[in-house]
Amino acid sequence: MPNIIHITKSDDLSISNNQLVMIDEDNNDEKNKISLNDISAIVIENCYCKISAILQLRLVENNIPIIICNEKHQPEIHSLGLFNHFQVTLRINEQIEWEKEKKEKLWSRIVENKIENQRALLEYLEKSEISIERLKTYKENLQKDDVSAEHQEAIASRIYFQELYSNSFKRFDEDGVNSALNYGYMILRAIISSKIVAKGFHPSLGLHHKSQFNAYNFSDDIIEVFRPMVDYLVYMYKDILNEVKLSKEIRQKILLVAQQKVLFNNKKYDFFQAVDYYLDSIRNYFVKDEEVIIPTLSVMDYEY
Repeated sequence: MPNIIHITKSDDLSISNNQLVMIDEDNNDEKNKISLNDISAIVIENCYCKISAILQLRLVENNIPIIICNEKHQPEIHSLGLFNHFQVTLRINEQIEWEKEKKEKLWSRIVENKIENQRALLEYLEKSEISIERLKTYKENLQKDDVSAEHQEAIASRIYFQELYSNSFKRFDEDGVNSALNYGYMILRAIISSKIVAKGFHPSLGLHHKSQFNAYNFSDDIIEVFRPMVDYLVYMYKDILNEVKLSKEIRQKILLVAQQKVLFNNKKYDFFQAVDYYLDSIRNYFVKDEEVIIPTLSVMDYEY
């Protein structure tokens, strides 16, 4: 199972014999040693934590993202290696040349899969049958173009979020639920970005997302089908989140999202593996004209 290291104190982080060494700053004692082979990501939530340059280098070499949060505990910075793939120039040039029509068709497939994952979650939670059927209808009404997909996705998401949290819920309001969603999405986005770079792609060159102000357009395309993983965990704690901001305990729970199982080609993989296979499938779709395999989610397999 992926192991995400959560740093909440002002520890000193270094490396020795390919092991992460955590030193308690208060008494200068070693708290723990963990092999880099057993680490999937490091989340640092204390701005006074110190991390050695050699540790950062080794983490990047091993495609282990370092995610640094701001004072409000929202992910702000994450590490990306510049040359983590031996064919980086070839793959970025391929990415630039991906056909527009194929990108639009793939985006429609991604939205279709996302809506289906949302519908399945509402069904699992025994939410309104009317809302569940409406999501099914929006998915079936998708056409193979960007405009249709964006329109159907927006309507489906509004129904989905209000059914999941409350009729008054609005995405991007400043409240506990939105803070938790943002935290979870940003953690997944950072992990996905590191995987994109490891595959030789550039995270800014998106399929559908194209903003000149967004350095992670491709990451935002990839994350779409995985968002309900975060949504479900936040749903489980929504009554607490309506009253308080993100506690350390809640943040630790949210990190469990990246440790869940995902279905890819009818087999179960952890999230990290599923992203790897998903990116390989996308490249094969554009380069070899193969059918894209898009991950699906299975709520029953989650361990929260």
